[in-house]
Amino acid sequence: MSPIQRHAPLSHEEEFKYAKLAMEWYGWGSPIGVGILLVSLAAAAVLMRIAVYGL
Repeated sequence: MSPIQRHAPLSHEEEFKYAKLAMEWYGWGSPIGVGILLVSLAAAAVLMRIAVYGL
């Protein structure tokens, strides 16, 4: 039997708890997600400036 099949299915409350914890760290609201968002916005602004004004 595989390790996945050894545990009983999670209840709705447990599923919600783990999903919420995962989104708090890995979602766009996490420090990593916000950092990636800020870097991509800055890169888009630089590319837009180069496209409009040239080098």
